[in-house]
Amino acid sequence: MFDVERIKEQGGKNFVEAWVATADLIPRGTVVKLEGKGKSHPLRDMVQRSREILLGLGFDEIENLTILPDHDVSRQYGPEARVILDRVFYLAALPRPEIGLKRKRIAEAEGIVEKLQVEKLQSIFRRYKKGDIEADDLVEELVLGLDITDYQAIELLDRVFPEVKTLHPVPTNKTLRSHMTATWFHTLQAMQDTSHFPLALFSVGPRYRNEQREDAHHLRVHNSASVVIMHPEMSLEAGREIAQDILRQYGFSEFEFKTNPATSKYYAPGLEQEVFVKHGDEWLEVADIGMYSPVALANFDIKYPVFNVGFGIERMAMVLHHIDDVRTFAFPQFSIAEFSDEDIAQSFSYINSPGTARGRKIARAIESAARKHKNEIAPCEFVAWDDGAIQVVIMEKEKGKRLVGPAGFNEICVTDGGIYSDVVPSGVYTGISYMRALAMGAAASIENDPDVIYQTKEVKHLSDLNLQIPKSILEYIEGQHKEIDIRGAVFVTIKSQSLRGAAPTSER
Repeated sequence: MFDVERIKEQGGKNFVEAWVATADLIPRGTVVKLEGKGKSHPLRDMVQRSREILLGLGFDEIENLTILPDHDVSRQYGPEARVILDRVFYLAALPRPEIGLKRKRIAEAEGIVEKLQVEKLQSIFRRYKKGDIEADDLVEELVLGLDITDYQAIELLDRVFPEVKTLHPVPTNKTLRSHMTATWFHTLQAMQDTSHFPLALFSVGPRYRNEQREDAHHLRVHNSASVVIMHPEMSLEAGREIAQDILRQYGFSEFEFKTNPATSKYYAPGLEQEVFVKHGDEWLEVADIGMYSPVALANFDIKYPVFNVGFGIERMAMVLHHIDDVRTFAFPQFSIAEFSDEDIAQSFSYINSPGTARGRKIARAIESAARKHKNEIAPCEFVAWDDGAIQVVIMEKEKGKRLVGPAGFNEICVTDGGIYSDVVPSGVYTGISYMRALAMGAAASIENDPDVIYQTKEVKHLSDLNLQIPKSILEYIEGQHKEIDIRGAVFVTIKSQSLRGAAPTSER
């Protein structure tokens, strides 16, 4: 295994040196064989199934445009375009910098490349600026054109020509399609005079939407099986019959069509409907159908009525695969595992804990003394451990305070995926009190240094209690919008000091 932290540290200090040095870590001359048959992704299976269904029903497949100018949205939506563009991803690009070769820079470059061919370097940068050299080919051009090493080329760009690495993207008016309709107009315009009616087309591919957040039903990149039918006699009723045939091919038997009360402006008024199928005890929207508005069609010089239906691939898969969260279907490799309250309770561990039997006895002694004297009023001090070599005391100096704060013996519990504290164990009990966790941390510190003061005041996070849970458990709790609420006032001070010249006489 790679020592990841060490490599990151090397790369942070000098990327190029780390890049070169770590090449020796890569195995050489090995043989690795693959066994068995590969496993397809269920989303790709669903895409393929959609293709087969639509091809079988007589639709021709089309590859639609992905990148479109934002004024296309205005031509489709009219005054509504500004609102729609809020969910669109705009594209930006890095400008090609003007790279000058002044004397100082030439001198710096010659410190890296001893016999630098300045004119060739200038020529390479001029061709890069003009676009004759692609950005990802620049390093190769430097290597071949100047007869230098990879290392030297990267050093030139990194140390001598910083404008290459400090470029900032410049926005354009180009957008990623947020709905397949955005690009159907171009296809229909191109094919309307060269095809027979009905012109029945489909395209399966991604849509990109700048959602405020991703959740169980929404992804920023999702797939659509989009269909258009152009015919002089095309109507919503005719299109709905075809859409029902498609739904049955997928295996849906229960579905509903509801007229959208606020029609998208690229559809004709009142001629847009949302399609719902039964998902457990609920109805889930899986498609949208409608007749394109003559205004939107005319803006693209399209002369005939067009019906459109767009099926959400991931949404349909949720129903067919009985899935409640689309993220687990699309990205199973990033999906948060399910954990029971018992799993969470058993996952706790101490950040620091004693490594010897003596250290563990010290921890138990600290907890026992703290429990016995917790309500004593300060100033006060109580010996928890004395073995002739070290003495450990629990103390409080501030007059009028108790030896241990009010949350000192709270118990850490789990219920319904959330972590909380209680004065007595409840829910699923972890077996850990605040003082037990702190005593373990104090004992570990004493093992490392017999002369130490270990203090804890306000507790806000698990780490304040010397506790941790695995990252996967934390991600599950956060993903389920549960809480970790272990706030409390502990105010405990544990002091250890060595008894000079003494050695342990017992392990009391």
